[in-house]
Amino acid sequence: MKPAGTDRRRAGSAATAATAAAIARLGAGVVAFQDESSAFDDAAARVLALDRSDLPCMTRLLFAGPASIEELAAALDRPRRAILPSIDRLERAGYARRAGGTIDLTSHAREWIARIWSPLQIEGARLLASYPRRDLELLSGFMARARAIQTRHADTLRGWLEQPAALARSPHLRGGLSPAALRRVEVYVQAGLDRPLPLADLAARAGLSVFHFARAFRVSTGLTARAFVETRRIARARQLIAGTTQPLATIAVDTGFGSQSRLTTAFKRATGFTPAAWRRSGRR
Repeated sequence: MKPAGTDRRRAGSAATAATAAAIARLGAGVVAFQDESSAFDDAAARVLALDRSDLPCMTRLLFAGPASIEELAAALDRPRRAILPSIDRLERAGYARRAGGTIDLTSHAREWIARIWSPLQIEGARLLASYPRRDLELLSGFMARARAIQTRHADTLRGWLEQPAALARSPHLRGGLSPAALRRVEVYVQAGLDRPLPLADLAARAGLSVFHFARAFRVSTGLTARAFVETRRIARARQLIAGTTQPLATIAVDTGFGSQSRLTTAFKRATGFTPAAWRRSGRR
């Protein structure tokens, strides 16, 4: 006779596997929906004889009303110079007009917007109406929480773009990396501090051989690539040691040192303190 605990474990494993499969199907469905939405917008842009990047301007003007170029740039989180070509294309196509320093959609644009997007809105509303209110509330809550997660991680990515750049001396120095190549390497390092970062991988991000990359990186930053990676690992470790209660062994793994002893050696070399002493001191 099998123990009752065995059956419970099997049932629990089956339930876990079923949940994982359901999550995988949902994730695949979200990706497929995003792909179809992107394909629809591509087709819409072609029908309107516009660039895909022009559609956000139309959406902002449709839902928020007339706006200046500066207001559009701020609302879309794009530089003014990136907005101007879209406005020019919208004007040439007869979809927007300028008046008194503001830009507004024309009736021609509103007719095309209704023709292209209204069927989606109508059928989408009909589909949602077929579900009970409780299901709609669950879906609404899920979307709000998922959006918050995405926003938080988008802020993290923007931080990666800003934080590493301060370490560079001058990417314009003769023999150094181009600004774009240096930024690609910096962002790649910042995103991968919890894993090995071979020199060949960094060189690939810059589009150079290992030999030429090592020399150019040092010209641009004043550091070897290995030293640069270690400074970023130490900076991350300092944040985690001061701002969390994670065990030092866990922090060592999360910052790519692999073991607490290796973290301690590198940390003391860089700061003069062991990680434990740093935490006790309350330093940041």
